[in-house]
Amino acid sequence: MQSNFFWSQAPGAALLQGEYDLGLVLLSLMVSSIAASQALRLAAFARQAVTPQLRSWAIASGSLALGTGIWAMHFIGMLAYTPHAAVQYDLPLTILSILPGIAASAVAITLLAKAELSSKQLVLGGIIMGAGIATMHYSGMGAMRMEHTPQYSPAWFTVSLLVGVALAMLALWVRFGLARFSDNLSLGMKTLAAIIMGCAVAGMHYTAMLALRISVPESTHVDSGTPHGDNQLVLALVIALVTLSIGGLIAQANGSLHYRTRWQKTDMDEARLRALVQMAADGIISIDTLGNVQEYNPAAEAIFGWSMEEVVGQNVKMLMPAALANQHDHYIQRHEQGQMNAQPPLRNKISEVLGQHKNGTLIPLRLALSQAESRGQRMYVGVLTDLSDRKKTERQLHIAATVFDHCFEGVVVLDANRRVADINPAFARMAEISRRSARNKDFMVLFHSDEDDAGTTSMWTEVGRNGHWQGSWTMRHNGSLQEVSITAVRDEQHRLHHYIAICYQPIKQEQPSLI
Repeated sequence: MQSNFFWSQAPGAALLQGEYDLGLVLLSLMVSSIAASQALRLAAFARQAVTPQLRSWAIASGSLALGTGIWAMHFIGMLAYTPHAAVQYDLPLTILSILPGIAASAVAITLLAKAELSSKQLVLGGIIMGAGIATMHYSGMGAMRMEHTPQYSPAWFTVSLLVGVALAMLALWVRFGLARFSDNLSLGMKTLAAIIMGCAVAGMHYTAMLALRISVPESTHVDSGTPHGDNQLVLALVIALVTLSIGGLIAQANGSLHYRTRWQKTDMDEARLRALVQMAADGIISIDTLGNVQEYNPAAEAIFGWSMEEVVGQNVKMLMPAALANQHDHYIQRHEQGQMNAQPPLRNKISEVLGQHKNGTLIPLRLALSQAESRGQRMYVGVLTDLSDRKKTERQLHIAATVFDHCFEGVVVLDANRRVADINPAFARMAEISRRSARNKDFMVLFHSDEDDAGTTSMWTEVGRNGHWQGSWTMRHNGSLQEVSITAVRDEQHRLHHYIAICYQPIKQEQPSLI
């Protein structure tokens, strides 16, 4: 088998010389470059695929398109060669020779679909791809049926394999090499990449053709032959047209699938965003540059009392007190004029404003205002937080702080470990201790001596059981008697986190006079 495959000089034999049709050679290069362009496009689809299924489909269809293109280039290149002898092709073997080309193309597309390509992947991929193209070429050559058996020069056979691997690595590298100059390749750079890749694939074929040797006895008359007839030219054109049509249909199918998937993703993103807006705890309102409301979520309905149907399409001034509404149009006009003068856009500008409920009640709000672009139109989005409860809590805390600081009784706040967290001025006077020095002290150190441990334990047991204790204790520093009331403070889960102690001196009652 090996002796029949490789050529060796035989005595009394001459080599059959052939020639190429330049037009068909150029056609084969064009088919190869167009197939390479489709491969690069489908590899880009695979890189951008949003699902594993879409990526696998893009790689599979890209492999088919590029493999068919490489096979068509090879077959057209064979038709371009005239060996001056009658040539026929074994149809089943010719068709089967496409399989190594598709396998090599699958390797190429898989590597081209990566965001980055390491040196190891480049070398290994080039070897596999080059071997696949060489297998396709020599199996396709094996489908030739001639009077004299074609053989191959061992030296040129080896060179063709090395050239095939080198050009395959060049074809893989070219996309990543050009990408280093720009993140988004221009049409010219994409065309250049396709031409380089196509010529690299075709280069292996024509290098391998140099290894072809057809030996005939010197006594055999060799017909000089004629150039290719119209039937061979038509066959080459039909192969090119069918191949490019297949590649075009595959690319169109991938483009449609890619567009449909992108549309589904966009539609899903819009649905997800709308769900987030509808479920948001804060009110979200968007307006156009005229101040008309475009979006109004359920949280905004709860804040203002107006339904979405009543507000959308109306001017947002209906949600403001009259004093602020009169200034709103001027504010928008001033900002729009600033945007035309290239001023920076609004980005999460936070302020406290007043809104107006449907019933006329004023509502304190925190407004986070930003601007955005939607289909080329500027809009303003406000995120509104109702501060009514917080303001009410702040007022209650202010009142409590006032009572804490100014009440006559001494007040001590203890943490869960019964250590002093804070004392009010009245207790500071009673205990003759500053607020700073009192903090973090054990509360009972201020009241009792060491022999009172049993009473202390009983007191805390009652506080834990009943939540409250009241009794009398003597101040340690001056021996004065104090009425003490201790209350446990618990959270919603009934977990204790503080104690409040109230201290005051009992009122001495005057003894009735005997006179």
